[in-house]
Amino acid sequence: MKKNIFVKCISAALLLAVCTTATAAKYKVVDVSNGGSITGAITFSGTPPKNPVLKATKDVDVCGATLTADYYIVGANGGLKNVAIAIENIDAGKAYDKKELIPFTNKDCMFGPHVSAAVKGQKLGIVSEDPVLHNTHLYSGAKLKTMYNIALPLQNKVIKKKLKKSGVVTVKCDAHEWMLGYVYVGTSPYVTVSADDGSFTISDVPPGSYKVTIWHEKLGTVSKDVTVTAGAAAKLDHAFSK
Repeated sequence: MKKNIFVKCISAALLLAVCTTATAAKYKVVDVSNGGSITGAITFSGTPPKNPVLKATKDVDVCGATLTADYYIVGANGGLKNVAIAIENIDAGKAYDKKELIPFTNKDCMFGPHVSAAVKGQKLGIVSEDPVLHNTHLYSGAKLKTMYNIALPLQNKVIKKKLKKSGVVTVKCDAHEWMLGYVYVGTSPYVTVSADDGSFTISDVPPGSYKVTIWHEKLGTVSKDVTVTAGAAAKLDHAFSK
C-alpha cells in the first residue's frame, strides 16, 4: 500500500512539473516601453547554387512547361531572401494580432510567399488563384507528419487552418509534386523572414540575452547569441556558404 501511495505521489509530482513548465512556457504580452531591436542582414558568401528547373507534369496550360525553383534567391549584394529569423527563448514581450490571417497562396502552380513567418496559434489563409485543382498538404517537423491535407477545387476560396505547433511547417501540393513552401512558426511574435536584400529587423525586444535561430531550407540552421539593450539596435549578420 505504501509503495502504491509513493508511486502515485511521484506521478502527481511529475505531472505538476510538466504542467508548470508548459504554463511557464506560454507567451505573455507585457509592456515593452524600453525595448531594443535586432537588425542585420543574411547573405550568401560566394557563388550561390543554381535553382533547378522544374518540369511540370500536368496542367501545363496553366503552370507552363517548366518552372524555376525558388530555393536560393540571392540579390546583387549577396543578400539572401526567404531566411527565417526567430528569438527562441523569450516568453514575454510585445503584443501581436492573434487573429491575423497569414496568407499562403497557390499561384501559377507555385506557393507564395515561398517562406512565411507566423506565431503558434495564428491561422493560415490558404487560397488558390489558379483555375486547376490544388491539394495543399501541410507537414510538421523533420519527420513530415501530416497536419492538414486540403483540396482547393475553387479559385479564391480561403481555407483557414490553425497553426497548433511551433517549428518548421513544410507545404507541398499532392496534385503538383514540384510545389514546395514553408511556414516558420514561432512561439512568440519575435519571428520574421529576410527581405529581398537579406535584411531583417525584429523590433520591440525587451532588454536581455537571447538565442536567435537562423533557418534556411537548404543551407540549414544556425543559432546565435544576441544581447539587446534598452533603446538600442543589436546587430546580427550571418553569411551562409555552400
